[in-house]
Amino acid sequence: MDQEISYSNRHWINVTTAFFLASLPILIIQVFHSSVYFESRVPPYLVFHNIAESFSIIVSMSIFGVGWFTYEQSKDSHTLFLGIAFLGIGLMDMMHMLGYSGMSDLLTPNSPNKSTQFWIIVRFFAAVSFLASAFIPNENGLFKRKEWLLLVPILVSTCTFIAVTYYSDLLPVTFSPEIGLTHFKRVSEFVIIFILTLALIAYRFRIPKFGWDHTKYYIYAFIFCVSSELVFAVYTTVFDIYNVLGHIYKIISFFLIYKGVFIDSVNSPYREILDTNKKLSRSLLEKENLIREIYHRSNNTLQVIGSLILLQAEAYPNNPEVKTVVYRIQDRIQSISLVHRLLFSGKDLSSVSIKEYISGLSNYALQNNDNTSCKLSIHTEIEDRKLLFDMVIPIGLILSELLNNSIKFAFPNVSSGNISIHFYEGRDSRFHLTYSDDGVGMKEDYDFRSCSSLGIQLVQGIAESQLSGKIRFKTGPNFQCEIDFPNNIYKKRV
Repeated sequence: MDQEISYSNRHWINVTTAFFLASLPILIIQVFHSSVYFESRVPPYLVFHNIAESFSIIVSMSIFGVGWFTYEQSKDSHTLFLGIAFLGIGLMDMMHMLGYSGMSDLLTPNSPNKSTQFWIIVRFFAAVSFLASAFIPNENGLFKRKEWLLLVPILVSTCTFIAVTYYSDLLPVTFSPEIGLTHFKRVSEFVIIFILTLALIAYRFRIPKFGWDHTKYYIYAFIFCVSSELVFAVYTTVFDIYNVLGHIYKIISFFLIYKGVFIDSVNSPYREILDTNKKLSRSLLEKENLIREIYHRSNNTLQVIGSLILLQAEAYPNNPEVKTVVYRIQDRIQSISLVHRLLFSGKDLSSVSIKEYISGLSNYALQNNDNTSCKLSIHTEIEDRKLLFDMVIPIGLILSELLNNSIKFAFPNVSSGNISIHFYEGRDSRFHLTYSDDGVGMKEDYDFRSCSSLGIQLVQGIAESQLSGKIRFKTGPNFQCEIDFPNNIYKKRV
């Protein structure tokens, strides 16, 4: 509660500071009036006036552009409403600038009264628009057909142009060369100040719902708008210091409104996107760590299972068949475990390098070769690419069986032997795996389909069922197995 009060106090301190900064130049002019007051000559003042009004017009059109073109994405009704209002403000400010005394005639003779009539109308329009905008919510897509809104500023601008240009005598006089500002002009400025004050108060009540950061620039802008109208209510000629100060206030207020609109329609959405991206990145990192931990634990679990099987096999020390079965199970476990180790250590959580995997599997097979009388060499020619672990595990189980068969049976009574493994992707969008050795091979009449070898049955079953591939064996000397399978049988899931 204390924090909320302190935060609210800071708001009012900021508002008070803005009031002080806006009032300070007026106070200085009043206190040092004889020293600082001046009336400019027409040409220099016109340069300043055109620059100031051009800036206001550009900012007005920029606010319209931001509100209009971001609405489809942001659905920010408040910004769209202000943008549409500033379209009318920009058009009428242009009329005010072109109708100023000293400028080339805008269809009819220019005069201080003509430009001031444009000024009063556009300031009334702006003040009423600002007050109405306080009641327009943000981000709810209030306006289904935004094109219809354009009729209001265009209609008001057109009527203003026709009325002031051709029927100026029917409108109240705002400036007279004999008396300067008329009573109507001064009263109008104070009415405009009253409306702007109501807008400022109304925006104060937007803070609890939409936040201080989304409201402060409008509040500051209305403070400077009030100050601008105040000095325009007391100037003597259209070329004096009050007129200059009023236009400076106007520039500041328009810039603050543009900043508020830009923050609401551009900065805030992008900031929300960045915040969402950061949250998603953190969430993704947590999930990646979780998946890595799963791979790590799966690897540990496989090792524990292998160790338990070895311990169980020790109960049958004199049974070579049990020993053989246990070692084969160990080889199969290691072929799966190696995949999990590579996934855990790599950046990609769904794919591993097939070259790195086959190299690791080959080294494991050589290290566990108990046929010490035969020196084996494994030659690999592997296309370096990433494969999904759904593919790699079946490939590993196939190679594990083939390597075991070669090591156990292919090289009896010889001092050395060679094993070759080739893997590549063909132009037919299929992977090709070729395994061969220069051992004794298989009998010419050997029927691989009806054989009783568990290893050969596993190789055929895995190749055809898990890889949806085609398998071919070569009989006779120098065993060879060729497998080709599609490259798109599994989809990335992590």
